[in-house]
Amino acid sequence: MNPLKNNSNDEGTFPPTPNRPRLEGVPAGVSAGRDVTVYYQNKSSFFRLPDESKSMIMRYLGFREVTRLAKTCKYLHDLVKEDKALERAWYRRFPSEYQNPLKTLVRTKDEQQLRDWLIPFANKDTIDSLLTQKESTFFPAQLFFTNSKLMSQCETFKPVKKIEIPHNDTIKTATFSADSCHVATASFDKTAKISGQKTDGSWEVKTTIPHKYLVFEAPFSPDCHQVVTSSWDWQAKICVQEDDGSWKIKATIPHESAISSANFSLDGRYLLTTSMNSTVKIWTRETKGSWEAKYTIRHISPILSASFSADSSHLLVSSGDNTVTIYGQEDDGSWEVKGTISHENFTLATFSADGSYVVTASKDGKAKIYGLQANGSWDKMAIIPHDNEVKSATFSPDGSHVVTISGKTVKIHGLQTDGSWKEKYTFKYNSWVSSASFSPDSNHMVTTSEDKTAKIHALQADGSWDITATIYHEKEVNFATFSPDSCLVVTASDDKTAKIYGLEPTGSWGEKAIISHRSAVYLVIFSPDGRSVLTISNDHTATITELQKND
Repeated sequence: MNPLKNNSNDEGTFPPTPNRPRLEGVPAGVSAGRDVTVYYQNKSSFFRLPDESKSMIMRYLGFREVTRLAKTCKYLHDLVKEDKALERAWYRRFPSEYQNPLKTLVRTKDEQQLRDWLIPFANKDTIDSLLTQKESTFFPAQLFFTNSKLMSQCETFKPVKKIEIPHNDTIKTATFSADSCHVATASFDKTAKISGQKTDGSWEVKTTIPHKYLVFEAPFSPDCHQVVTSSWDWQAKICVQEDDGSWKIKATIPHESAISSANFSLDGRYLLTTSMNSTVKIWTRETKGSWEAKYTIRHISPILSASFSADSSHLLVSSGDNTVTIYGQEDDGSWEVKGTISHENFTLATFSADGSYVVTASKDGKAKIYGLQANGSWDKMAIIPHDNEVKSATFSPDGSHVVTISGKTVKIHGLQTDGSWKEKYTFKYNSWVSSASFSPDSNHMVTTSEDKTAKIHALQADGSWDITATIYHEKEVNFATFSPDSCLVVTASDDKTAKIYGLEPTGSWGEKAIISHRSAVYLVIFSPDGRSVLTISNDHTATITELQKND
């Protein structure tokens, strides 16, 4: 039986776009507006359809197909332009987890703030034209399509340092808020810090959240107005943004042992905390803003990690007994075991973006994929073998591929129409692989290695993957990731630099900027709006750098 698949629709009342391979190609076509050959005698029945029907048909086309349609004749070029079909097709390639922050940015910024955001790359006429359509349903697609196009046309960027956030010990994690206006850093110096952007574009540390022991995480809530910390001092603290923009600690959530993680569900309804005494707690927010523990799950061994599926209907718990347990929520609000995945050694797991699959990564040299069935059970769909421990296993954002890394090997498996998974690509490095990440549009992947390189791989029209670029550093590359529009890659290296490469209209990748540090860089993150880069280095600092047009 095939796993359940859910289609989402973010574009009005049109029916969902049918599932299709992610073969639209790279965003090179964002440089729209090419010369068009004029044909007036085309008698295709398509031209006789009502405008609404034409729009619906174009919604079934991918970005590459819409780009070609616009080049066919003047009528179709004008139709694509008027219907914003190119922008919408480009935007549709990104799953909701990437679209939602872009919509949040549009909702939370007034017209002047949007102008200020566009100024570094857009001229006045472009800005004025865009903002006249601010109330359009498709404005987020227009805005980010245009921004991506303008940034891709820049040969190089000017990196402008906005703030350096200091800590007294290693920074464990750092996250942007969905609106890109705040950053939270969690450190082994027993603090978390929230930094925010001021109206003039500068940044400042807004508050410091103290703990008695090291802090692991400090993620934001989906609405950007809350941060929750997790610490070994048996407490999670919730810090809330006030109406005046300040941040105050509003709640302290206790556990009977050290808290290993605390995260909000993607819909903001729940808070999930895990502790070293083998306990998972699910909290809900009450009408007065307090949080109440609604459900507690106890295991016989320490909890390594826990996470919700995107719709919060399932819960994934990895524990020290080398098992992963999948829970499902019942109608009465309780949580029941729906599946168990066993390994022979330490194991972590993650959901696919739509919650239909789970993939595990284990030290026993195996990754396992399980799929949700129509009867609510979870069945094993594939075992991915490696010769060494599996360091990580990650789904592509569209759920069609899984990448696993082990030792010097990278494997990509693809989802087949019958629900099975087939090996699509295996790449052997000369050195140990440190990370592998898909682009938000699922058309690219970047890997990093101890051989001082990062390699960008691209999905081809026949389903294969090819290396399209190699980024060289002087020392080991620790991590690399894509920008939200998939057009930029940033790397973090022990050579004290982060390098930004951009996708060219030809499909090649070129160097756009270098960000230098005083010490090795081990983590790097793009802001959700793609305009800033957060780098974390061994000198216990996190730096926010804004990308501007290099005049």
